[in-house]
Amino acid sequence: MTKAFVLTIVFLLLAVVQTSFFASLPGLLAYAPLVVACGVYLRQQVQERSGALWIAGFGIFLDLLAIPSFPFETISYAAAAIVATLTAGRVFSNRSWYGLLACGASSVAALGITRAIVLWAVSLQRPERVSWAAFGETFLWNMILLPVMLSLCFAFAGRIRSFLRTTFMISRDRETL
Repeated sequence: MTKAFVLTIVFLLLAVVQTSFFASLPGLLAYAPLVVACGVYLRQQVQERSGALWIAGFGIFLDLLAIPSFPFETISYAAAAIVATLTAGRVFSNRSWYGLLACGASSVAALGITRAIVLWAVSLQRPERVSWAAFGETFLWNMILLPVMLSLCFAFAGRIRSFLRTTFMISRDRETL
């Protein structure tokens, strides 16, 4: 119960920071995918399944608060969570920086592909509601900024693990680094 409570609180804090703080930053920093990066890190490096729930939950969070940049964000983020789950540990190693980056890149690629499909479907009925330029810009900066954020997570892996252990989010027997 404590672990689920702490994971939920940390997720909500990350979601609020991304939608309020990062979104208000000037320029390309507004595109920083904080929740996706933390979710991929938690799923890939720590092997905690709730990392994928954070990614999917962020889509629900955006749709429930009616603040998505694109329509039906729940579908897009759910696809990214599924790809993160399937590639974490099975396809990419959880012991390397390259595995972490590849898992993150595949998750953001799934997010972008699903967004493109949803936008295409929306454009069939209402083409004036679709901004392909905004989609391209968002996808490009997500693909650039996610490796930066994952590299920061990887660089501070020891401190992150210590935090996760002290907040009961992972047990001491999960040593993967």
